[in-house]
Amino acid sequence: MTLLGAVEGYYGPPLQHEARLDMVRWLATRGYDTFLYAPKSDPYHRDRWREPYPPERAAQLRALVEEGRACGVEVCLVISPGLDWRSGDEAALVAKLRSFTALGARSLGVAWDDVPPGGADLGAAHGRAVAAAAGQISAARWFTCPTDYATAAATPYLRAFAAELPAAVEVMWTGPSVVSPVVPVEQARALRESLGRRPLFAENFPVNDGTIAGVLHLGPYPRRDAALRDEVSGAVMNVMRLPLASRLGLAVAARFWRQGSGDRERDWRQCVAEVPGLAPLARACRAWVGDAGADPELLDWTRRAIATRGADTRLREFLERGCRGQLGESLAAEVAPWIDQWEDEAAAMLAALSLLAAAPEHRSEAAMLTALLWARARSSAVQAFGIRHAYYPVTRRDSAGVLLPDPAGLERHDNLTDLLCSAALGSGGNSGPSRD
Repeated sequence: MTLLGAVEGYYGPPLQHEARLDMVRWLATRGYDTFLYAPKSDPYHRDRWREPYPPERAAQLRALVEEGRACGVEVCLVISPGLDWRSGDEAALVAKLRSFTALGARSLGVAWDDVPPGGADLGAAHGRAVAAAAGQISAARWFTCPTDYATAAATPYLRAFAAELPAAVEVMWTGPSVVSPVVPVEQARALRESLGRRPLFAENFPVNDGTIAGVLHLGPYPRRDAALRDEVSGAVMNVMRLPLASRLGLAVAARFWRQGSGDRERDWRQCVAEVPGLAPLARACRAWVGDAGADPELLDWTRRAIATRGADTRLREFLERGCRGQLGESLAAEVAPWIDQWEDEAAAMLAALSLLAAAPEHRSEAAMLTALLWARARSSAVQAFGIRHAYYPVTRRDSAGVLLPDPAGLERHDNLTDLLCSAALGSGGNSGPSRD
């Protein structure tokens, strides 16, 4: 595994130009060598792909390419023509890609993701288009994302697609699912053997667009087998629309792919510690699909607080220290909804802790306050202290190769606040705390 990259490939407003330049500079300090520019909501990338970039935008892309080259990060400019691709569009594709080389780009990409699916004929057509462009334009590296980018095994589309491509073209693959909770090494190996090339693993982490926009992914890198490194040509991470907040996910990913300690929890804590004031928010926003619960230590403190009717004060002390702390101004502004939610959840939990410890004559008042603050915390779509509700695009293919939603993508749980408030409100006047 040699290539390590980040891709701006989410749905939603693209990064601001200066923020993108800062990200490329930062990537260079963490062992990243590639940045792919492919924001879905850039009209000249996808919806109006045939049209040249206006002069101001073209100048920004030129500056991005030059900045990447100066700091050692290769910038790949990507086009996504699949929404309205027609036979004979190869000339328009080549013309647009040539405009990228005129801006100084040495790496180019063609993405066919998230368009209507098809079989071998569509795969061959898509592959021939990439091959035609690669045959006419000299580039240091070519990237492509097929329509069948999420699959446990090679589909007829994917076999036909790969058969048309030059051997050096990088083919992106997100694992068996769009967001893959698990990526079996055996599947990567079988795909490599079927396609005659190592796939480029495209990790949909820490991205949080669409149905997971309320979840801030500040947790450890997803559980991946170290042997996966030997079966793929590299890995690229899909960033969030929050460039500063994305850095933690990118940092823990680099630890894994660049031969980290092998201890994902330790790597995560070390990366968190490098950002002043981030720990309280990161501990509350560490959830991901398949790992949607609260921070294990906070969960333990909560259970002990319930069991001791608030006499164990570690959770209270953590919440009272607050979340805003020493967070830098720019990062705090970027993640403001999650800081606000952290504080709403904390207010409800602190009320619940007071309810647990309250004398009988004060319990009714304390219970009303707890219930009100709990309701306010539960009303938000922003998730903290575990996931209450989110729908990750976990997918699977049926026997005919049709992409289907997998129930594993639905995360519906009680978070830490729910656990504590439910126990406190259900504890009654004299009885001990309730148990789940």
